[in-house]
Amino acid sequence: MLQSMRDNLKGTAAIIVAGFFGFIMVIGGIDFFTGASGGYADKVAEVNDEKISNLDLQRAIQNRRNLIMSQYGENVPADLLSDEQLRDPVLQQLISSAVMRQAAQKSGMVMSAAAVDQETVQIPAFQINGRFDPQTFRDALRRMGYSPASFRQIIERDIVLQQYADSIADSAFATRRDAEQVVTISMEERDFDYAILPVQPLVDQASVTEEEVEQYYQDNQAQFQRPEQVAIEYIELKPELFASGIDVSPEDVRAQYEQEVANLQTQVRRRAAHILLEDAAQDKVDEVQARLDAGEDFAELAKELSDDLGSSEEGGDLGFTSGDVFPQNFEEALAKLEVGQVSGPVITDSGTHFIKLLEVEDAEIPSFEERQGAIAEQLRNAAAEREFVVTLGRLTDLAYNAETLAGPAEELGVPLQTSELFAREGGSGIVANEQVVAAAFSPEVMEDGNTSDVLNLTENHAVVLRVTQHQPAGVFPLPEVRTQITDRLKRDKASAQLAERAKTLEQEVATGTDFAELAKDNELTLETSDKTRRGGFGQRGEIITKAFALPAPSDGDLTTVFATDGGDQVLLRLRKVRPGDFASQSVEQRRALLQQLGSLSGNAELVAVRKHLADEADIEIFEAN
Repeated sequence: MLQSMRDNLKGTAAIIVAGFFGFIMVIGGIDFFTGASGGYADKVAEVNDEKISNLDLQRAIQNRRNLIMSQYGENVPADLLSDEQLRDPVLQQLISSAVMRQAAQKSGMVMSAAAVDQETVQIPAFQINGRFDPQTFRDALRRMGYSPASFRQIIERDIVLQQYADSIADSAFATRRDAEQVVTISMEERDFDYAILPVQPLVDQASVTEEEVEQYYQDNQAQFQRPEQVAIEYIELKPELFASGIDVSPEDVRAQYEQEVANLQTQVRRRAAHILLEDAAQDKVDEVQARLDAGEDFAELAKELSDDLGSSEEGGDLGFTSGDVFPQNFEEALAKLEVGQVSGPVITDSGTHFIKLLEVEDAEIPSFEERQGAIAEQLRNAAAEREFVVTLGRLTDLAYNAETLAGPAEELGVPLQTSELFAREGGSGIVANEQVVAAAFSPEVMEDGNTSDVLNLTENHAVVLRVTQHQPAGVFPLPEVRTQITDRLKRDKASAQLAERAKTLEQEVATGTDFAELAKDNELTLETSDKTRRGGFGQRGEIITKAFALPAPSDGDLTTVFATDGGDQVLLRLRKVRPGDFASQSVEQRRALLQQLGSLSGNAELVAVRKHLADEADIEIFEAN
């Protein structure tokens, strides 16, 4: 059960871990914000007298926004990020979280402190090379503003909530009859033969008059609607644009290397261990000091007495610091110690520490040859970034009110680029960017003919643009769609002619003509498909789908004719249908199917329980201010 919880960890712990690496996720119906903000007066909802504050909601919205941005990157659609778009679904998620948490509390589910600690040290984000790293753990909590004690409370609550959800989902099961019914359909096999009558030879022979083209165009205007489109010219700036033209002198590379060496020579890393007392009562501090003075082992004392769950099982080991990982008082005390020496009590915001210096590590100095290439690239990129910033400032001035971007591009020595026509849905390349599309279709740029503001797509990526062509929405002119209409009419004529031939062949097969001989006489290829199961792609997938849509033949074979999406005609003869047999599956296959069906049933039951709890709860939602 604990491994299952660890693999499916959700809620606050998962969010803190993800936040440490750059984004925060809100998963399922378990959310740590609800009830976590204290007495924030502006409540947006109340669930069985438990309030959801506006602060709870805004935090959850921001984290949903971070999740979306992590999925889309810089091309995230702007409308997906608005408060208006996110507010209602996120609020409903918080409400669902509240009713589920309340139900878990009423059920009396608890998690021991030891089990919580065990789960914490096995969270992958707190590990290095598969092993819990105290320094990573402490640094993560410090960045997120949590103490070990508060983190323990959060993870305990969310594991209990996950345990409650698992108790519902894992209790579901599937019967053998359920599995038999699934296998009967999903593992069904069919035997059939078919021959394809290609349409293309007849398309090549078909002719279409101008009158037919014009009539089709007039009768099917809805097919030829053209969205509003624009084409742009633009200047795109990135540091890489300037890097190739920058030369780095050997003297600069050597000087930078010598500076790195000087920095490394003064850089010392110290490995620390500590015993943390969050409750800094003097008698407890005195007890620890006395036992240390008596010569008791520091690591054993840390395991017994330290309140830092992240390091206590490791004998208080916090890993290495270069002088900037721990609070200032802690670092100053550590710097004064000799290896193996233990400090007296040191007070920080986290509590009282007894600090031991375990190891001092000097930095390894690479040779000039090892660093030469990387330093040259580093200097080149730094110079390119400076050139980018300078050019960006000049571009802003040059592009303002420019009637064309050709002049600014020439003066800056950068390329002027153009796009094809694109609609509001965007296109490929630079016009796939939401900001670029929005600027191109803005009234001041599209209608008034102004140059856009300089768009900072990312920190090191900027674009300025002008619309060079504007096509209002309407119907494509006939000359632009003439070829499309002609091809369509030719294919329709050919398909109609081919359908008549296919129908004749179908009648011959149905009246007893040998299918193989008939195919040979008509220069067709007869394909045999035995023990065929559902699925497939392209034209083969279409044929299989049609074969499985036919009723099982009751007397002899069943023959049919149908057209594919490409216009070909298919003559198909269904010979035999064999339902799937659950008993013929291996033991492993049967077990896996039952587990899968049970999982689906469990998920459905969990959804039903959530809905029932919400229906029974006293929920009040307040209008946004």
